[in-house]
Amino acid sequence: MNLLPKKTLAGKISLAITVPFVLIIAGMGFLSTIQIQSQLEKMSSQQRSNTLHSAVRLINDHVDASVKNYLRSVAESNRNLLELYYRRVLAGQLSRAQALREYSRIMLDPDYGRIGTTGYLAGVDTSGVLVIHPKSQGVNASGHAFMQEAMKMKNGYLEYEWKNVGEEVARIKAGYLSYFEPWDIMVWASSYKAEFSSLVDIESLASTVEEIKVGEQGFVMLIDQDGRVYAGGHKLTVLLPAGDKKQAVLNKLIAAANEAEIQGNAEKLMGAIEYDSGEGAVLASWVRVPDTNWIVVTNEFTNEYKAVVRTIRLMVFLAILIASIAIVFTVRFLMRRFLAPMQGIQQVSQRVSDGDLSSHITDISDDEIGEMASFFNTVIEAFAMLVRDIRQATQVLLEATHTLGASAQEISSTANQQAAAVKEILSTMEDSDTLSKNVAVKIQEVVKIAYTTQESVEKGFTYIQDSLDKMNEIRETNGNTIGGIKTLGSQIDSIWEIVNIINGIADQTKIIAFNAELEAASAGEAGKNFQIVAGEIRRLADNTVDSTNEIKKKINEIQHASDKLIIASEEGTQRIREGWDISQSIRGIFEDVLSSSEISAASAADIAHSIKMQVSSFEQIFLTLKQISEGINNFVDSTRTTSESSDGLKDIADRFKSSIDRYSLGEEAGRSGSADSGSAGSGAAHG
Repeated sequence: MNLLPKKTLAGKISLAITVPFVLIIAGMGFLSTIQIQSQLEKMSSQQRSNTLHSAVRLINDHVDASVKNYLRSVAESNRNLLELYYRRVLAGQLSRAQALREYSRIMLDPDYGRIGTTGYLAGVDTSGVLVIHPKSQGVNASGHAFMQEAMKMKNGYLEYEWKNVGEEVARIKAGYLSYFEPWDIMVWASSYKAEFSSLVDIESLASTVEEIKVGEQGFVMLIDQDGRVYAGGHKLTVLLPAGDKKQAVLNKLIAAANEAEIQGNAEKLMGAIEYDSGEGAVLASWVRVPDTNWIVVTNEFTNEYKAVVRTIRLMVFLAILIASIAIVFTVRFLMRRFLAPMQGIQQVSQRVSDGDLSSHITDISDDEIGEMASFFNTVIEAFAMLVRDIRQATQVLLEATHTLGASAQEISSTANQQAAAVKEILSTMEDSDTLSKNVAVKIQEVVKIAYTTQESVEKGFTYIQDSLDKMNEIRETNGNTIGGIKTLGSQIDSIWEIVNIINGIADQTKIIAFNAELEAASAGEAGKNFQIVAGEIRRLADNTVDSTNEIKKKINEIQHASDKLIIASEEGTQRIREGWDISQSIRGIFEDVLSSSEISAASAADIAHSIKMQVSSFEQIFLTLKQISEGINNFVDSTRTTSESSDGLKDIADRFKSSIDRYSLGEEAGRSGSADSGSAGSGAAHG
């Protein structure tokens, strides 16, 4: 039997309702199973942890009781010994100093005073001074917190952390105080707590540990780091008869505990391992007992809580299966009942799809499906009217498509002729536009040449102006030169007068020297020297006359040269004046040329601007014609498309007519419009 058919509406609705519901239930069951399993695992883990801590507390209580009783007995016995020495002092047998000395000797004896391995006996007064101590006698230890607490207690048990000299890690130390008030001495017996394991009654402790239950079959073991089993060993032997397997489990536990101790993290001094036994997998959780070398191990069979998980999974699966089957049958039944009126609608819909528009739904219920059936009747009547109107419109459409096709052909022919004419005009305009662009290029070259000529003329005009300025300077310099030469001539005339004066002086000197020479000759031997001097003076005068004659000759040459220079300078001045006049004429010509070049450049620029505007106008005209040509082409395409569309529309109208003709309107299709409207209105009112 197909419970969830997918080809019917009822089947689809049933499937749409059932599948999400089943998925939701399955998901909730799956999540619930996971949550329950997680909670069971947490509970199991919490139970193991509680069991471990209970066992540790139990062991600590045994150890504390044993340590406390032992230290109390040691401290009180030594206090009694101190009281005995006190009585001997009171009896006059010993002095106080002698008594304390003998008492200290006894307490500090290595064999008598040793407690455990490193512990010892000591005596402390209420101010914190170590009155009797094997290593630090006389030291004031009142600054330590444990000593301050001891000073307040005076009697009782005390635990504190301590690190002896040479040790790296502080450990828990246990001490007991017994106060002897007459001599203000607290007898202190102390040692590290880990050194008192031998004081514990192992058999009693093992019996108590083995009574702890872990689940239905689990048990608790107590072992030490050397692999000795104090409690639970026989149960482990039952699980693991083979000695090597048992020893392997113990070694694994000890190795895990030693590794945690090496790491030095107190939070890691516990863990768990798993091993296989003859009765199933066993989860062994372990924890180190603080300040001892013991390890507490809980052994729990994992199949105990896994069996509970499997049972819960089975129950959840059965619940999901039963709920899913119930939902499927319930939804299927309801869908068949509620969707029964849909069969009538389906039959009428089939007849309408076959072309019979005279069919109507007669079985109308009072619910939403009945309202939908009433609306469906109204739709059928309205569709029948629509088919009749479409038949009439289709005939009109066929006639219009014939007319539209003929008009489109005529318009297409005319548009083709206009397109050809516009293309001819466009070709002519392209040639004109190309010619205009070439003229514009040439005009631009003329403008460049005109501006180049203008710049060359301006440079030439500048050069002419510079030449005129230089000729002006030359003319002024030449005038100055002529003036200097004339001044030189007048100065040469004055030199003539000086030369004539020198000649006169030289003649007179010769006469005086001649007369002196005559006087020296008449004087005989006495005037001989004077005669020599006079001769030299006359010879100097002759040389002076010769020099002045030479100066005259040179002056005459200079005068002739000056005259020639003046004549040449005046002729040069005349040529400079003529060059100046010619340059002035050239300057006028260059001014005219510059003015003409400026006018030519301006005219060429105006022509270039006009040609540019003409080219721009041609381009605009060309673009306009091109747009007109494209518009005509588009129009031709549009008319062609219109013609094709009209043909397609005619085909559509023919097919549409064929489709409408397949519907049979029957007698109801011939009713009047008022009757049709009344039927539609009644259907709407019923809805």
